[in-house]
Amino acid sequence: MKKLSLNSQAIILLTAYFNKNDKPLTITEYSNLATWLLKYNMTPADLLATNNIDILKEYEGSKIIQDRILSLLDRGNAMALSLQKWQNFGIWIMTRADEEYPIALKRKLGQKSPPILYGAGDKKILNTKGIAIVGSRDASMDDLEFAFQLGKKIALCGYSVVSGGARGIDESSMFGSIEADGTTIGVVSDSLAQKVLSKKYREAIQNSNLTLISPYYPDAKFNAGNAMGRNKYIYVLAKSSVVIHSGLKGGTWEGAKENLKNNWTDLFVKKNNDAMAGNSKLLAMGGIELPNLNDIEYLLDYKKKELAINEPREEKILKLISGKKMTVDEISKEISEPSRLVKNTIEKLVKSGDIEKHKNRPLRFSKIIKLF
Repeated sequence: MKKLSLNSQAIILLTAYFNKNDKPLTITEYSNLATWLLKYNMTPADLLATNNIDILKEYEGSKIIQDRILSLLDRGNAMALSLQKWQNFGIWIMTRADEEYPIALKRKLGQKSPPILYGAGDKKILNTKGIAIVGSRDASMDDLEFAFQLGKKIALCGYSVVSGGARGIDESSMFGSIEADGTTIGVVSDSLAQKVLSKKYREAIQNSNLTLISPYYPDAKFNAGNAMGRNKYIYVLAKSSVVIHSGLKGGTWEGAKENLKNNWTDLFVKKNNDAMAGNSKLLAMGGIELPNLNDIEYLLDYKKKELAINEPREEKILKLISGKKMTVDEISKEISEPSRLVKNTIEKLVKSGDIEKHKNRPLRFSKIIKLF
C-alpha cells in the first residue's frame, strides 16, 4: 500500500470506523467541514497541525462537533493498526483527495460522494467507461442467462460492467463480463473483507478483471439501509444502466426510481410480461426499452439528453468537459458554437479557476473539481 497523503490521513481519521464504538463524521457532517475548509483555503491536512484547536475555534459547527473532530483526529494508532489489518486482506483505502478516486462520483454527487472507499483490485478500472446492470436476486433462469450474455457483450465492446455484487442478476452480469476477460466493478454494501477472500471472486481480482469497492467498513454486516444507500453509486459510476428484472419494491426498484429522479444516467429496462414485475412501470416513468442483444451498440451510444440550446455557454462547456480533456475545436463542435466564442469563454474560465489548461499539444482543457 502506497504512503497516504496527509489529506487522506485526515479524511480517514475523520470518517472511518476503526472499531464498533467509534462515531466518525457522517457524509453530511464531513461535507459541511470540507466546505468550510475550502471557504478559508484550507485542506483536511491543516487539521493535523499542532494548532488545530485554534483552527477549529473558527469552525461554524457546535462546540460538541469541534471536540468530536479533535477526538477523531487523535486516533493515529488505531488507524495504523486498521490499515495494516486491511492490507493483510488485500484491501486498500482511497479518499476524495486521491487521484484514483472515481471522477464520476465527484462530478455527479459533489459533496454527497463518499469521503472514503474501501476496495480490492485494480483501481484504474474505477475510471473506465461502464454500463450498470442491476436486477432481482430471485430472477428467472431466462433473465439470469440474459444478464450473463449482456455482461459478456458489454465486455467485448470494451466497456466495464458495474453492478452490486448481489446474488442473481448482479452476479450473472459480472461473471459474464469476467468470462469475456472484461473488467467489472462490484459496489458492495457489506462483508467486503469476506468477499475479497471468497473463491468465486479471488481469481478475478488477482487477474484485474474485477474491482470490488464499498463505502462501508470492510467488516460491516448486511444492513438494509446500507444496501439502499450504495445503489446510487452503481448508477453514478456508469455511462448507462440496465434493469433486467425489478419487483415493485426492494433495492432494484428503489434504486431505479432514484436514478430516474436524479437523472444520473440513462435507464434502460428489459421489457417483460410479468404482471408482478416493476419493469413496465419503470418504462412508463421514463425508462428506455432495452434493445435485443444483437443491437447492443444502441445501448452503448444512446444519448437521451442533448445540451440545452438556451443554456449559458459557460455551463455547457463545464458540463461537457467534466471528467474529460478536450480541445477548443472539439468543444466547439460538441456545443455547436463558433471556436472564437468558445476560446474566449474558456480563457475566462481558466482565469476564474474553473478550468485548467494542459500544456501538451494540442492544447486541452478540463474542469477542476474542487473537492476533498
